[in-house]
Amino acid sequence: MGALAHSIDLTSPPPGFWQRYFAPPCAGRSQPRWHVSPAIDIAAYHFSWAWVLIPMMLASRESTIFYIYALVMAANLAHRHYGLPYAYLDREVFHTYERKLTWFPEVCLLLFAATPLLLSLKGVAAGAVGAVVFFSLLWNFWHTYMQKFGVLRLYRAKDPAAVQERTPGWIDRYLMLCWVPLYFTYLGPKYKDLIFANGNHIRGPAAAIIALMEMHGRALVLPSVVIAAGGVGLWFGNEWRAQRFANRARLSAALGTTLISSALLWANPVKAFIAFAFSHAVEYMVFVWAFQRRRYARPHPAPSLIERVLRYPKTWYLCFTAFFAAIAIAQTLWGRVFMRGARPIEFFGLAGGMWLFYYAAYESLVHFYMDGFLWKMRRPDVRQNI
Repeated sequence: MGALAHSIDLTSPPPGFWQRYFAPPCAGRSQPRWHVSPAIDIAAYHFSWAWVLIPMMLASRESTIFYIYALVMAANLAHRHYGLPYAYLDREVFHTYERKLTWFPEVCLLLFAATPLLLSLKGVAAGAVGAVVFFSLLWNFWHTYMQKFGVLRLYRAKDPAAVQERTPGWIDRYLMLCWVPLYFTYLGPKYKDLIFANGNHIRGPAAAIIALMEMHGRALVLPSVVIAAGGVGLWFGNEWRAQRFANRARLSAALGTTLISSALLWANPVKAFIAFAFSHAVEYMVFVWAFQRRRYARPHPAPSLIERVLRYPKTWYLCFTAFFAAIAIAQTLWGRVFMRGARPIEFFGLAGGMWLFYYAAYESLVHFYMDGFLWKMRRPDVRQNI
């Protein structure tokens, strides 16, 4: 009886419904299966796209959809800056990656400053700016899927070693990317007018790709369908074989990713793309918050600046997010909701909205680049904080 009393704390009540499914654990302890908690993971990582897609599908007024779009733009601009304090205000992180955190952002900053000059030269110079924007868009797709891939691998890292051996990474990656061929072969030709109307900055490269798809579309669509169906079937089949769907976090993540990936085919693709981008922004912000919550819970003898500001996490995250969200919302609603009819304010030949557009393009490259080495799951310092 004494041994039993030592193994079971009879004075502590079992965790209630809220603690079990909603509340995150204390900062020094990790969830055995989920990242933060079942409810937070499902709402932020797996199905955050539904917060945007469902209201836009149900909305009957274009103004409602536009306001939702403004909120998505706010989340997008804010999330791209969430990693910067961790990279530049943490002495250990900055010294570890000082060269990587210096040269590439400086190149992007110089290109951003030179954008009006490059556009004025026209020809190859202006085409290079358009190519950067197009490349940023493609990298955004890759980056978003790789983040979702990282979430799947995070849950895999919580499995026993024997189960991990039965869930190879290439099957997770295949599930993420199996829809991409259909986007090119089916969506491009079908919605080319919509793409051209909403993508003036990428019209040249997009037109070339769509023309190629139209030329060979009939031969390519069926293999694309097979690739997509194969990716989904292989993942769920392997997950059943490996552990009979015992890892519910992985199952929920895969289901959420499959639904939003296929939504580009069964819903309005513009609305689905907006929801897709929003899901990435939300899951990134929650991941960074949860990671920093654990990393800086341990006291350090000489705390960095990031540790000092995170002593007041609610104030820090609220002010940091609100600052960038306010800029994005103001730019999106300018001229349509307030200051109607006002002439755009120009700086060096570019309107303020265009400056923010190109800033977002170059800053997104910095964001994608930095995330490629800051959050690698194979790194011990990352794994110990998940």
